[in-house]
Amino acid sequence: MLKNHIRIRSVRLIIAIVVVIAAIAILAVLQPWKQEPIKIGAVLSLSGPGKYSGVEVRDGMLLAVDEINSWGGINGKRIELIIEDHKTNPEAGKEAFDKIERTHHPMIYTSTHSSVAMALAPLVEEHQVVLFCLLATAPKITEHRQWVFRYWPTAEAEIPPILSILEELKIKKLGILYQDSEFGRSILELLQKEFKRTGGIVEAEDLKPVITDQKESITRLIDMEAIYVTGYIGLLKNIFKQLKEENFKGSILGMNNAAFPAIVTIPEAQGMYLAAPIIYNPKFLLAKEINEKYMTRYNKPFNHAAAIGYDFIKLLTGLLEDQEISRDNIKSLLEGGFIHPGLFGTLDVKPGEHDIIFPLHPAQIADGGIKYLRR
Repeated sequence: MLKNHIRIRSVRLIIAIVVVIAAIAILAVLQPWKQEPIKIGAVLSLSGPGKYSGVEVRDGMLLAVDEINSWGGINGKRIELIIEDHKTNPEAGKEAFDKIERTHHPMIYTSTHSSVAMALAPLVEEHQVVLFCLLATAPKITEHRQWVFRYWPTAEAEIPPILSILEELKIKKLGILYQDSEFGRSILELLQKEFKRTGGIVEAEDLKPVITDQKESITRLIDMEAIYVTGYIGLLKNIFKQLKEENFKGSILGMNNAAFPAIVTIPEAQGMYLAAPIIYNPKFLLAKEINEKYMTRYNKPFNHAAAIGYDFIKLLTGLLEDQEISRDNIKSLLEGGFIHPGLFGTLDVKPGEHDIIFPLHPAQIADGGIKYLRR
């Protein structure tokens, strides 16, 4: 009887301890955050030509922010995103920055697209706050800038995978259809120069995003052995359809934008070649895990715009853990160099680097998916 009594008392004590621990955990979750949040100003393309990728960046960031906040935030502080639409327009971007800076004074800014990043660069230098650029390809964005960083392949990174594909296909006559914008012109200049070095012939036509019918430009390049296309997602979809309608017989190639599911799944894109990030490789388990979380939350395919938004938040969290959180220190931590095991592979960023560039790989769109080409 005594043993049974002791056993009952022991069980009751264990239950009581479990209840107390559970109550403490619930209170910790439910109690309001006692410290000021870490504010991130996000000036994104939620409308205009860059809407598709800007919305995806936002959704990727929100997924990461909610995860980190559920784990206790950064050093006990929650992350708060302050989101404004730059409408894929530099002037609207500057207005959005001014509004956020005046009202919230965040610790760091992020923005998308080359033209807007170029417009914001002087403002962040003046206010001495980091601008972390995403989906921004133009090489000049970080030149002579102290407070501007980039996490995205530059125009230079787009070229080697495409040159290797052109070599494999034995292409000597290349047409380039390029979006008439900062990033489009930068890719045109580099690809044109590098392909001519191989003895190839290049002809180029610019594309105006506001013009729907691009067949006149396509017709002037119809006899080329291959055509390389740059542009926003909506523009790319339109061009690929018109290339098929004009019965272009050569090979079609594209920049990393062509790896988005919105392009990969359309019939007109099947068989085209591109430079693609590694996140679409089903054997990359980290990307596969985040893909499943993203699909569960948003009920739409994962993509590398969402991945860069997610990974930016994770990178920032890793840098700030157990560190002073201030504008100056965020800049110092980014400039100090680091190794980041993220969604685009493990990146070894050297001290002083302002361009964090993940690799792109030769690939082909086939059966509604991306097939990586082995060299």
